[in-house]
Amino acid sequence: MQCPVCREPLVVVERDRIELDWCPWCRGLWFDEGELSLLAETLGLTIDLGAPKAGSASRPGARPRSCPRCDRGLEEVRVGGEPSVALDRCPRGHGHWFEAGELATLVQQQPGASSAPDAALRFMGETLREGQR
Repeated sequence: MQCPVCREPLVVVERDRIELDWCPWCRGLWFDEGELSLLAETLGLTIDLGAPKAGSASRPGARPRSCPRCDRGLEEVRVGGEPSVALDRCPRGHGHWFEAGELATLVQQQPGASSAPDAALRFMGETLREGQR
């Protein structure tokens, strides 16, 4: 699979039933459908993307992004609280693309997330270090 942003190959790392597709160049993460729920369960949270917020984020001059699974154009949606997070999602439901920092922002907004960002960073850091061996 290729990164939707820089079109470089994604690196696959797996931990605790969660297979992450990670871009070591731009530090983005692709979550296949259902994998975000597995991460939330691991962290003891409910990560609710909810309904997309009205309006979309703007990336002037950015080239279109494609789903790593089906190569169809990704839809940009705003989710979460304030500040909202602009995620890219596959219109066919294959998954979500998180740019660097977006997952941490979304996790911090979840109820009961006082220590969850640290736990998420530890989990993600250990997973990515394992993938580099």
